[in-house]
Amino acid sequence: MCRYAQKTYKSHYVCFKCRKSFKQPDAYDIIKRIEKEKVYHEPGKSVRNVGYAFTKEGTQELEKIVSEIENRTIKCPECSSMMADMGKDFKAPKKTALKEWKIIESLFKTGKCFHSCGCDGIGYIPENPKDYETYLNNILKTYQEYLAACQKTPIEKCPEKNDEIKYWSDNIQKIKTEIIDNRFEIIL
Repeated sequence: MCRYAQKTYKSHYVCFKCRKSFKQPDAYDIIKRIEKEKVYHEPGKSVRNVGYAFTKEGTQELEKIVSEIENRTIKCPECSSMMADMGKDFKAPKKTALKEWKIIESLFKTGKCFHSCGCDGIGYIPENPKDYETYLNNILKTYQEYLAACQKTPIEKCPEKNDEIKYWSDNIQKIKTEIIDNRFEIIL
């Protein structure tokens, strides 16, 4: 069974500017708590017997609350910058470890976060710039292979072909941007 299914865990939010990590409850956990605390009932029925029967107004109110929670922004308590949701499996490097923080920020820009169910962990995380360069070039090669395979697939077999081509092209561009920003060499 997944580790995070057993009890509530908080997600790690990071301020790259301050190089600090703070834990915040997930939107899903907040919503579950609100649903338990808020009692909605149908007019004329006993609250004890109804459970979670929602009136139209109550449902609309709950939907509004859910939307606000899911679209909330977490700001750094020190500098008020937007914080990045790095997931439950994130472990922040020391504040003085500038190279590691730069790698973590770059990984976040390419879409790598530390969300998992807790069973398999988060996979490989490069620890130094040279390993990170190799990692980015390997990911770039893999994404290019996925794009090529997608482009070869007939549209009849894959009706979402154009969406997939756009998805892989966007990911390739993110990786190339990070390689250039980090002054790495693109290996073809």
